[in-house]
Amino acid sequence: MGRDEGFHRRLTVITGFMLLISAVLIARLLSFQFRMDPAVKSRLESQAQNRYSQTVEVYPNRGQIYDRNGNLLAVNSFEYRIGISPNQVVNRAETARKLAPLIDVPEDEIYRKLQPGPDGKLSTYVLLKPVVGFEAGQAIMDLELPGMVIEPLPTRIYPEGELTAQLVGIFRDSDASRTRRGYWGVEGFYQTLLAGQSKKVTTSAIPVLQEAASITRVRDGIDLVLTIDRDLQFLAQEILNWAVQREQATGGTILIMNPRTGEILAIANYPMFDPNSLTPENIQRARNPAIADVYEPGSVFKIITMAMALQAGTHDETWSYNDPGCFNPGGTRICNWDGAAHGNQTFIDVFVNSWNTGTSTIFMQMAQQLGGPYAVYDMLKEFGIGSPTGVDLEGEAAGILPEPGDLDWNEAQFFTTSFGQGVAVTPLQMLTAANAIANDGLIMQPHIVKKRIDGNEVIETRPAATHRPISVEVAHRARDIMVRIVEDPASLDKYEFTRFKVAGKTGTAQIPIPGGYDPSGSIASFVGFLPADDPVVSVLVKLDRPINYWGSQAAAPVFQELVERLVVLMEIPSDQERYQLIAQGGDPFSREY
Repeated sequence: MGRDEGFHRRLTVITGFMLLISAVLIARLLSFQFRMDPAVKSRLESQAQNRYSQTVEVYPNRGQIYDRNGNLLAVNSFEYRIGISPNQVVNRAETARKLAPLIDVPEDEIYRKLQPGPDGKLSTYVLLKPVVGFEAGQAIMDLELPGMVIEPLPTRIYPEGELTAQLVGIFRDSDASRTRRGYWGVEGFYQTLLAGQSKKVTTSAIPVLQEAASITRVRDGIDLVLTIDRDLQFLAQEILNWAVQREQATGGTILIMNPRTGEILAIANYPMFDPNSLTPENIQRARNPAIADVYEPGSVFKIITMAMALQAGTHDETWSYNDPGCFNPGGTRICNWDGAAHGNQTFIDVFVNSWNTGTSTIFMQMAQQLGGPYAVYDMLKEFGIGSPTGVDLEGEAAGILPEPGDLDWNEAQFFTTSFGQGVAVTPLQMLTAANAIANDGLIMQPHIVKKRIDGNEVIETRPAATHRPISVEVAHRARDIMVRIVEDPASLDKYEFTRFKVAGKTGTAQIPIPGGYDPSGSIASFVGFLPADDPVVSVLVKLDRPINYWGSQAAAPVFQELVERLVVLMEIPSDQERYQLIAQGGDPFSREY
């Protein structure tokens, strides 16, 4: 046997032996796999899946918010959550040096996070910064550093800033989790519609495959067009800021509505809220006082008493009483604002001169003739007193209307309710009730969303009536008395309207404190609408603790200043122009209000 022949024989034997061993090993491996403990098998499969795939939540575009003229009030942007996989970092020192100035974290702190743990192993993920801005996130992406994990976080930009912040609301983290949602205002109330529907998607961890599988369709949020007019909003806020400064008031609200439709055209509050600042002091201002804060309205509430008495038929314009100046019904002393007696006073005198004794007497006689105070409270509820208006803004308060049987009710409170004391309303609740007089007895549902845009579908909000507390005739009679109030000669030194007839009422409310009322301050207000005989706009002005105590001195001039500029902005023709247009067969209100 030659040397070559012997070598080939040995090689054949060795090759056959190795093939035999390989076959045995493969058989053992297959046997191990198929006979594996199910729990162990499941755990290994899960680890393999996690290594080569990842489940992420794909967020839709949040619906944008516009004013009625198409001006953007809330638009989408992104922030970023910055993390890193230390086991994929190539140069730890260089990575720390480049990231530090972009995420505002010390370089040595980043470097420490990139080191192996106590077990000597490098972590698969470390959070470096919970949130960075859009520019910083983009800059980090441009670095193309190995191991970076840059998660986009949807956020909002509010182009109008403080001007509309309290009515639009904000979009922020909801808790310690990674979810975000809308809070307050429109953002909170319409959270579900604005948010759309996100989707959890499993994608490949291999970059090439991940890019190919990244197209995932989600349902974007619905855009909202508000009833708010940005120009009117600016005007209302400018006038309010001026009034607060002039009167050295601690706060205030101006509300503008269309009483025919229930549309809210402007809501201005002071202090204002900055949507870009999340300091505790600023966050306290995020709620909207026009819907969230209750106050005792004082004499503006007397227009509700007037309309109720006319509707019940217990009183009319011919009714009169002998004004004592002060009297003691229900065990409490009630006095007129001037403390003086005025002898015989008519129904109209009670409201033109704002006599507390007169409204208290009317309440007392209504209860006597209608079978008790319950009937009076039922009529108050028809005006929406003590109940939320249902406005589409998050955070609305219901108001306070103590009734017989409640622990905090007493007979004296029944009488003081007639002039707005012992009952609490929100500014929106008060103006909505007054709108019944402006709108022929119908209360329209107050709302702030004019239409919703879902792709190519546009859904208009249809005006809807919620209550009819008074008839058309009673509304007109009450309106005429409100015109008499504004035109009363005693008030001409404080406010006057030459181009329009205005219906209105002043209010001066005491501020409740433990044990009674604060003698050092008041809430001054004015509620009115115009043109009086065909209203297209209603306004509430409220000032907290002005230096001029009375509503006629503090709030009425603010109403006048606002209205004189508002009618120009809204292109409301004067009464004379309106009558001429009607006589010629034209429509003075052909434009939308």
